Amino acid sequence: MLLLLSMGLASAQSTQGKPELDRASLQAGTAQLVQTIERAVAENGGDLNRQNVHLVIAFSTGHYKTDPLGAQAAREVATRLVSSFTVPGDRVSSRAWELDTWSTRDPASLSIPITQDRAADQARAASLWPTTLAVGSLGGHDTERAATSLAKEFANDAGTVLVLLTNTAASVGASGANAKLMGANAPEYLDMLKHWTRVQGTQDGATMNLPYLVHVPARDIQGQMQAVVFVPKTFTSASLTSPRPDLLKSVSAAPAKPSSSSSGKGAVGVVLGLIVLAGAGFAAYRMLGSGGKRRGSVRVGDQEFALQDLPKNRPFCVLAGAGYSADTDIAVVPLQGVPPEPLAELTLVGQELKIRTTGEVFTLDTVGGQVPTSSTSTLRLRPEAPDTQLEFSGEVKGPGGVPRTVQRNLTISYLQGV
Repeated sequence: MLLLLSMGLASAQSTQGKPELDRASLQAGTAQLVQTIERAVAENGGDLNRQNVHLVIAFSTGHYKTDPLGAQAAREVATRLVSSFTVPGDRVSSRAWELDTWSTRDPASLSIPITQDRAADQARAASLWPTTLAVGSLGGHDTERAATSLAKEFANDAGTVLVLLTNTAASVGASGANAKLMGANAPEYLDMLKHWTRVQGTQDGATMNLPYLVHVPARDIQGQMQAVVFVPKTFTSASLTSPRPDLLKSVSAAPAKPSSSSSGKGAVGVVLGLIVLAGAGFAAYRMLGSGGKRRGSVRVGDQEFALQDLPKNRPFCVLAGAGYSADTDIAVVPLQGVPPEPLAELTLVGQELKIRTTGEVFTLDTVGGQVPTSSTSTLRLRPEAPDTQLEFSGEVKGPGGVPRTVQRNLTISYLQGV
């Protein structure tokens, strides 16, 4: 399935343009996943309508480089799962796995409590999901070994549900690696199953399939990932303050303002609208100044550029590996540990930065935690969110010439003028 999808995407991209994930196509699968989790917990003594849950979402990352849209689809499912299912008092944790689990950063920072602020929770959760392969990755994934490791890590939390998202539930060995896959008959795995239930669904070991669509201009291409769910044999967790459906309704309704046809409240809406417009105008004034000149500056890595000095609608700097020398007088912002080649170029257009990727070895994985959907990303310069992190990844030669995957980050900061 993955090979056919990749070949289809390559053909479509070369003839029709860049493919794009249809996020809405994952809605039905996510809803079914919620129902599957609720049913599995009920069969193991719990009731998620009345109990909190610790949702541990683990991502198989060995295929991320060859299947970036599949990786994006997994992150989208995870975000939708958090948004549509969790309530205050729940907890969400993120993990990554290939031949075993691996950490994108300190595990303690990969877990968040769910609060009343659904939008903030969704954004914080999305920032937890892995966007790259493991360092030194050779690909592949061992589902049984990863599940055993996760079950051991969360053995003392009987309110945990493990959701493993992968391109295929069947374990796949790494190319050129000598590591042996654990297998479903390994003593460690069988011992783990004495305490955890692997929720059965498909014949190939997955709990369920999660189909999605990829758009190209001429047609849609069908993709698929799989979820493997584990729940404790005896699910135990704290009680909710109200039934989960009621809490979901109250949290979803919290940001909304009551509407009314009365002239008094309508006038308030008009005033609020004028305030918003005035705020937008003031923000533009702060950036452009009364004389139309741009105020403030933008810091890219350790270099600062005054906005009033930047050229209009053409690149003002290039991000590149240390040692790269541009053919023109354009500024170069170096990234250490990256081959001396250009990665991306930055252009200021109005109040936005356009980030166009130009590298072949290193790719731009995320901009402010969001996965780019084309070769050009847009970053709006906003005083309320001045710092944005870019994440790049690619292969470099390690000891003995063996390639390994590394990740490099760079921060872009907007500094207001006075």
